[in-house]
Amino acid sequence: MAKSARRAPARPPELKVGPFQGGIGVAVWRNEIQTDNGSRQIRSITIAPRRYRDRQTGEWKDAASFRPGDLTALILALEKAREYCLTTPLPGEQSEDDRMTGLEAIEETA
Repeated sequence: MAKSARRAPARPPELKVGPFQGGIGVAVWRNEIQTDNGSRQIRSITIAPRRYRDRQTGEWKDAASFRPGDLTALILALEKAREYCLTTPLPGEQSEDDRMTGLEAIEETA
């Protein structure tokens, strides 16, 4: 009997925006990478494609493009993901708000 490969449990995204009509959505993921200076956390963003049902097979499929009507939801989802990334620091980092406050304090003393 062959040994089954052990898989790490699936991690949920840090943030999920959507799905909107047609299945469109955005997810923010936190990943750990190895660098010359040790491990480091980074974020990546994925965009869930528009979904449609194939009339011939009845199967759901991913579209390779978006319709003009999809853009409002896509822009909203991307903006929410961007806002989250700027205001939610990774472990050991400052948020964008904290960095801006620090810059304002430096400018006031100059």
